[in-house]
Amino acid sequence: MRYVAGIDIGTNTLLLLIAVKDQYGNMHVIRDEHRIARLGEGLNLTGTISEQAIQRACIILQEYAEILSQYEAITVKAIATSAMRDAHNASEVRMILESVLRYPIQIITGIEEAALTFLGSKEHFNKPVIIDIGGGSTEIIQLIDGNEHCMSIDIGAVRLTDTFIHQLPMQEEEVGTLKLHIASMINDIHLPQDATIIATAGTPTTLAAIDLQIDDLSSPLIHGHRLDSNTITSLSRQLCFSSLEEILRIPGVHPQRADILPVGTLILSMIVEKIHAQSCIVSAKGLRYGIVQSIM
Repeated sequence: MRYVAGIDIGTNTLLLLIAVKDQYGNMHVIRDEHRIARLGEGLNLTGTISEQAIQRACIILQEYAEILSQYEAITVKAIATSAMRDAHNASEVRMILESVLRYPIQIITGIEEAALTFLGSKEHFNKPVIIDIGGGSTEIIQLIDGNEHCMSIDIGAVRLTDTFIHQLPMQEEEVGTLKLHIASMINDIHLPQDATIIATAGTPTTLAAIDLQIDDLSSPLIHGHRLDSNTITSLSRQLCFSSLEEILRIPGVHPQRADILPVGTLILSMIVEKIHAQSCIVSAKGLRYGIVQSIM
């Protein structure tokens, strides 16, 4: 049996998916690992990935390397996204991470990231539009006349938190400034009214857990959960004006995601409002699934 592994080295998370394909062409997940390295912490201010962030990523990739070594016949593809695209020291960081992982790492463009995310998230939905809110960037992908139309926008939960937010709860002036910035970045988004909006990555999956009032982020209830636009707006306001301690007490919030969740939720809320969507469907899949499917 030949195994396939996809590794997503993101601005906030490091994800590993191992899967196999059966005789009918269906994918079966063997392992799905989630870790938070916060590789892009402070990147938007310094222009470089910090030593502390590199060390956190190395610890996780060492663990992933040990997991991968358990499979003899395995094809591995490791992809790095926004943080590694932007960092001045990306080449040095890639060499360090590759030495730990023991597999090559490919730094892809925002458009390539969007296309792989679409592949991993579209499933069998009618007229799917994928919104992928990452740590450093947000990708929006739709089909137009049978072709993928991809946008990659430099608004991400880590990037904007580092740039605009000094403390939690946010101040009204901070929220106002942040909203103006997001609005200017998403001004060119125009999506069909009858599209199926699918939101993927850590922000929407966390919001689904909050809405469902469950602590288990690996729960099968999260994938496919429908978030009403009014719920997203309400949660956005609640999170923006809550202290870190209050956010940490909310069921479903990962301690390492709590500080960036308000900004990630605000990004999703403003995009949903901009396109006049009534709701969105949460996907727990995304880029790592697209990587694996691209190999298969």
